[in-house]
Amino acid sequence: GATFVVFFISAVLHEVLISVPCHMIRIHSFLAMMGQIPLIFLTKMIDRRFPGSSIGNVIFWISFCFVGQPMAMLLYTIDYWEIHHYADSLAMEELEANATGSKLKIPFAAIGRFFGASSEL
Repeated sequence: GATFVVFFISAVLHEVLISVPCHMIRIHSFLAMMGQIPLIFLTKMIDRRFPGSSIGNVIFWISFCFVGQPMAMLLYTIDYWEIHHYADSLAMEELEANATGSKLKIPFAAIGRFFGASSEL
């Protein structure tokens, strides 16, 4: 009961802390936090079966540091890129495909947004 409530509140707050700055709502962080609940029971079961061993600790650190964090960063980075830059990259590809000498129109606004310039400039 209490473990679920603590992990649920923590998962919601983690998702808010990632979603607000990135301007996108995804559930990757939420699911990763909630996925630790079965991991707690697994490591407790291993600790009961092999008392005094560090197997549960090793499983936690491998899943947290070597799998979980890099996976989260990749998922959020890919989603952020698709939302904020994919249309600009398509516009650049179209520009290259339609380049006809002097009739070339350079989308400076799209290029500026691609490099992070404000639309107010």
